[in-house]
Amino acid sequence: MEPNWKPLETQLGPARCAGFMFMGRVNGINQYKHGISRRYLFLDDEGRAYQAAGRNEFREVAVEEAIALVEAPLKELGATLETPYDSAYLRRKEAALREAGIEMLRIRIVPEDVVE
Repeated sequence: MEPNWKPLETQLGPARCAGFMFMGRVNGINQYKHGISRRYLFLDDEGRAYQAAGRNEFREVAVEEAIALVEAPLKELGATLETPYDSAYLRRKEAALREAGIEMLRIRIVPEDVVE
């Protein structure tokens, strides 16, 4: 599936989309997940916002309300929508966890070569 960034960029502006991942589309709703807050922002192609209301079901909400739900955890972490969710952020996060005495276990799965 080809990512559809237009609704997100229209609502937030390109700079404020730095931490989002396009997760797919269900029932005409584009699903964007913020890498830092781990919260979803659901937008249709016209930029209307939605909240999950069951399995693959959504109810329309105010765009400001939907954005506020994504931003709330960011403020607690000292981040904003402009904060990129990139390798530099992940290194800082892991260093902070180590400093707090929390060790990270990272498992890397390498797929086997497939012979067709």
